[in-house]
Amino acid sequence: MNGGRIVSRAFVTSPALPAVDWLHPAATLPLPALGVIRATGPEARSFLQSQLTNDATKLSDTQGQLSGYCSPKGRLLAVFTALQLAPDDFALALPGGVLAPTLKRLKMFVLRSKLVLEDASDAFVTQGLLGETIESTLAAAGIAMPIEPYGVTRCHNGWLLRRPGPLPRFEWRGSAADWLTLDTKLALPLATAGDWSLADVLAGIPQVLPETVDHFVPQTIDLDTAGGVSFTKGCYPGQEIVARVHYLGRVKQRLRLARGAVALPAGTALLDADERSVATVMASAAHPAQGAILALSLNVSHEQGALHMAGSDDAVWPNQLTSTGTNQGPVIS
Repeated sequence: MNGGRIVSRAFVTSPALPAVDWLHPAATLPLPALGVIRATGPEARSFLQSQLTNDATKLSDTQGQLSGYCSPKGRLLAVFTALQLAPDDFALALPGGVLAPTLKRLKMFVLRSKLVLEDASDAFVTQGLLGETIESTLAAAGIAMPIEPYGVTRCHNGWLLRRPGPLPRFEWRGSAADWLTLDTKLALPLATAGDWSLADVLAGIPQVLPETVDHFVPQTIDLDTAGGVSFTKGCYPGQEIVARVHYLGRVKQRLRLARGAVALPAGTALLDADERSVATVMASAAHPAQGAILALSLNVSHEQGALHMAGSDDAVWPNQLTSTGTNQGPVIS
């Protein structure tokens, strides 16, 4: 113990998560871990509307969205950032590790629908742009930026999408040649993949990694409060389960953050004092000065109780977070 705080491999709580001293005020980095499923054809939008948790009719050339893909039991198989490239052409960005099984399953339901689904990861360069001064940097270069989270503008023949969260961030997606032109113009230093992962975790952005496929109901990782679920659209796989959880108000887990000395793999179970599993790690990332930040799907009844990993006496103390109820992600209460 150190001043009442557990040290070493333990996880500790604090009134607020530690501030991040980002290496660069504005930076860029490639995002090769993100894959892209492309849906093209006159019935591409209606197909996505029938399969995903969000309302695909609201996708436009200026607005993307967060969306999920569920099993019939209402458990998430994938979470996407959806982008409209043209009225009948859509890109679904997701972690590359879950792309192949997701694409295979989606293709099972195409049947006679007039669309083509394909892995288009190699057709696009995906770059991240982030930092406290990235907006002024882009403005100085004459680049129009989207204002709202998941808003989209055209930029150097590509698509610029704003990510949610307290740190200004954008994803640019387009051709390698167009990125080279834009990269030369901006002349930004390189950030690391760890910077991007940490910003995602701090923003509370729901995600499904290979270790957590078919594990989370959307509400248990706050996909609903992040704007990734429509409760007014038509049916989709798992819709009855998701709607029942919503309307009956029986959400037993929510997304919460914890601070600790080390990151833990996605899917790691955390136990209470009675050895009952009460939390699952959705994602985690190293913090440059304070160990690691973990995003947990945590039983709401255990937000104040100490947790630990199986086979370990190290305590995990989740930070108290509340959801904003918007796609800005969770905020510290």
